[in-house]
Amino acid sequence: MMKKKWLWLPTAAVALTMAACGSKTTTTTTATTEGADKSKFVSEITHDGEPIKGGTLKYAIVSSSPLNGVFIDELSQDSTDSTVAGMIDESMFEYDDNRKLVNSGLASISFDVEGKTATVKLNSQDYKWSDGEKVTIDDYIFAYEGVGHKDYTGVRYDGDYKNIEGMEEYHKGSASTISGLEKLDDYTVKIHYKEMTPSMQLAGGSVSSYIMPKHVFSKIPVADWEQSDAVRGKSNVGLGAFTIESMVPGESVTLVANPHHFKGRPNLDKVVMEVVSPDSIVSEMKAGKYDIASMPSAQYDSFKDLTNVTFVSSLESAYEYIGFKLGKWDKDQGKNVLASNPKMGDVALRQAIAYAIDPDTAGKNLYNGLQHGTNSIIIPFFKDIYNKDQEGFAYNPEKAKKLLDDAGYKDVDGDGLRENKDGSKLKINFAARTRDDANESLIQQYLLWWKEVGLDVQLYTGRTIELNSFYDKVQADDPEIDMFAAGWSTGYDPNPEGLFGEAAKFNFERYSSAEGNAIIEKISSNEAFDNSKNIQFYKEWQKYVHDQAFIFPTITGEKVTAVNKRVKYFDTKLGSNNEKSSMVKLQLTANEPAK
Repeated sequence: MMKKKWLWLPTAAVALTMAACGSKTTTTTTATTEGADKSKFVSEITHDGEPIKGGTLKYAIVSSSPLNGVFIDELSQDSTDSTVAGMIDESMFEYDDNRKLVNSGLASISFDVEGKTATVKLNSQDYKWSDGEKVTIDDYIFAYEGVGHKDYTGVRYDGDYKNIEGMEEYHKGSASTISGLEKLDDYTVKIHYKEMTPSMQLAGGSVSSYIMPKHVFSKIPVADWEQSDAVRGKSNVGLGAFTIESMVPGESVTLVANPHHFKGRPNLDKVVMEVVSPDSIVSEMKAGKYDIASMPSAQYDSFKDLTNVTFVSSLESAYEYIGFKLGKWDKDQGKNVLASNPKMGDVALRQAIAYAIDPDTAGKNLYNGLQHGTNSIIIPFFKDIYNKDQEGFAYNPEKAKKLLDDAGYKDVDGDGLRENKDGSKLKINFAARTRDDANESLIQQYLLWWKEVGLDVQLYTGRTIELNSFYDKVQADDPEIDMFAAGWSTGYDPNPEGLFGEAAKFNFERYSSAEGNAIIEKISSNEAFDNSKNIQFYKEWQKYVHDQAFIFPTITGEKVTAVNKRVKYFDTKLGSNNEKSSMVKLQLTANEPAK
């Protein structure tokens, strides 16, 4: 499946790259990060044994929060739901190991940069939805119309959609169709853009990869999609390798092979996906209850010696961060609006908060070195544009103290805690989501580090907040939250417009400025099709985010996946165009997991 763009991250990592029967070569991964050790495990494994026919794969979704039950790509917002959605939905395009779109998969794409168009053509006229209905380009056009509809309840409608000719008129209701979507025939559409952007060439980039069964969703009002059985129930219709057979709300989903999948019926008969707590996943894997699980870095010492599984690892396309609430989402204007005088509006205060904590030490002590600090909001996973020389917020409590002193935040009453510039009490409400024991320790350590530089930072509600409730509060701009710790699964397109653009609903900090918008525009410009310019613009963005400190990254690192020894082949390599990485090809060598 194509990696989705910007997903809430409930754990260190949830989404996995699956693979199937292939080469018997075992290679060590070469994924490394600046300042990080070489990955501890291989990136590709082949287990002994002859594959059985069919079988049921048991897949652990490691998360401290339940499934929301939103199982279509157009509406899922966290990586827990998206893990399920990726099994029953299919992206229009495939990509190579450099994250670049390739003309395999469901559709091919070609660009006319001067003409400002992209032409998308289905690669076959014989595709079928999981219910047997024929697939046409109308289904792809319909997905655009759904996301662009004024009653759409998701968060995908952003600048990438507004860049399509006629989209904004359609969204406002002044046009009944999107003029920029020119249907050439039943299998081809030409998309007319206002501007072309290099992100169009990337997986999860500026060209939408979503496709919806029009024959199903056209019968449901757009405003009702999210709560409909077509999204949440087993009447879900998709193009993925599997379809929903049954579910236990919040807990598990049982999937069966889709006989109409465009690459053929999967080798597996079923996949059972269950939410498993990070606190119990090690014992569950040891007992042979599951075949595949993303393992919590904090528990490395307790799982590293398991004998019934093999571990594979890769660099994470995810990071943790701390963000500051600086404004609100203005629904009427459809954009983020800075507050006139936000509590966290002083950049010196924000930078001091960043310098006061030590993510590297936290990564070493709490996550066994599998997590570590990073110097940039563009993480090392994006090796083509990551700036290893970008100044970061390396632990420096003395610098934090000096920044606060110089900015006028001083301890007036001698209680060890700093007051505001006007002498009033400075109390900062900090929100964080519930994850695992290591995260609880990390959050408490943050509070101690901040107290050491004289900042009175209090955990909002007095405890961490369950994932879904946490994001509800953050997204709704709860006025009691001053700053928050969260995480993103980044997808494969690093373009910041979707997270930090003026019109981005995912811009939870609500920070927007003319300077920042100008850099984002350069990243999305025709000029950035020149690779050297693209690198230059991303360096500007990384420096800008550091200097303004409306958000700063805390930890990123290595994702370790446990694979039971009855799974024939598995790898963590990038590239959905690699047949070995297809869920359709995955095989088992026994009826039950090895114990």
